[in-house]
Amino acid sequence: MINEKNKDVICAAPWSHLYIDTGGLVRPCCTQEIIYGDSNTTSIKDIWNSSETIKFRKELLEGKKQPGCKFCYLQEKHTGRSLRTGLNSKYGHLMSEDVTPKMVIKYLDIRSSNLCNMACIMCGSTYSSNWYDIEKALFKTPSTPTKFVNITKKTEDEIINSIISDDIEEVYFAGGEPLITPYHYKLVDQLISMNISEDIGLRYNTNLSTLKYKKIDLAERWSHFKSVEVAASIDMIGEHAEYHRYGTDWKKISEHLHTVRFDIPNVTLSPQITVTALSIGYLPELLTYFIDELKFTDEDWISFNLSIWPYNLNPHLLPKNIKKIYTRKLESFLENTKYKSLCESLITSSLEHMNEIDKSKDFYLMTDYMYNLDTIRDSDWTKLWPELEVKKTKVFWHKTEDNPHK
Repeated sequence: MINEKNKDVICAAPWSHLYIDTGGLVRPCCTQEIIYGDSNTTSIKDIWNSSETIKFRKELLEGKKQPGCKFCYLQEKHTGRSLRTGLNSKYGHLMSEDVTPKMVIKYLDIRSSNLCNMACIMCGSTYSSNWYDIEKALFKTPSTPTKFVNITKKTEDEIINSIISDDIEEVYFAGGEPLITPYHYKLVDQLISMNISEDIGLRYNTNLSTLKYKKIDLAERWSHFKSVEVAASIDMIGEHAEYHRYGTDWKKISEHLHTVRFDIPNVTLSPQITVTALSIGYLPELLTYFIDELKFTDEDWISFNLSIWPYNLNPHLLPKNIKKIYTRKLESFLENTKYKSLCESLITSSLEHMNEIDKSKDFYLMTDYMYNLDTIRDSDWTKLWPELEVKKTKVFWHKTEDNPHK
């Protein structure tokens, strides 16, 4: 069903995939704003061919670009790869002119809770319960009505009864932090008890803060599955990591990275890096850690997201002189590393993204945010990024009309 008209737009997602968020809303994927339906009020089988779902399939077949697909378009621009291209490669055979196909869900993305033990600098309460009180202090009104948001029992039952079948090939867990979320273990055990786990691959986006839950050893559970991919959210190392992903115990995280990399069969470690204005200049240190400590080579793969949101952490905002410093540093690293294939896409894409637009006039939005966040967290970002220090402001965003973080 791919043709010249739709080849840069069409995606296998609406023929093979569902994303279910913590509120039970069902969408095409994790980046889409389109809502197929609400699993709290409508069965997933009915949602599969809802009016919104049908409309989305039609527009993709017609080659109409979708606003919610911009993250894939951006990744493809810089790397040639994205969730869209991955789904098309695996499940493109399911696409057809039929916009009301039989429900065949090969790949399920489930976000059962915002429960999280970290407060990463680029996140918010929608995806981290630890951000709720921070948002109250910074903005007065958090993004979520309550600190903890979980899918309902009805949605849990819908997933088990309507989606889980012999058709499932992949289940993706994110959060919140899935490795501390009760429903994650409930669903994993359900897949094992149904005797279909050996044909299913599990995928995670996790901060890797733990490999055990109560008395459950994750390595034992993972041994029942065809494969397990751990996309560890690691952007920096050491004290920088502990600031960037607040709540990180770097020593413990590093131990878990080594365990997943070397000690657990059938598990693949695939770092997921978020490139922000704070992390971009320290990519060489991170990549050196992967190469020297975790023995990554050109045979491995590193995933990454180029930060667009929140705007105040977008690398576009960095001052011109800082961009020059970071550019020289990253280019020098890439020139001298023996694993260019491992590092090239991340380095070149990050530099292109940082340098493509000059928004340095808005750099104050970043520094204001950092100083205000430090007041809440009793931290000091300038000790770790002395090259970025500017005059401290006293403006708290909840007292202003402009709130670029939310």
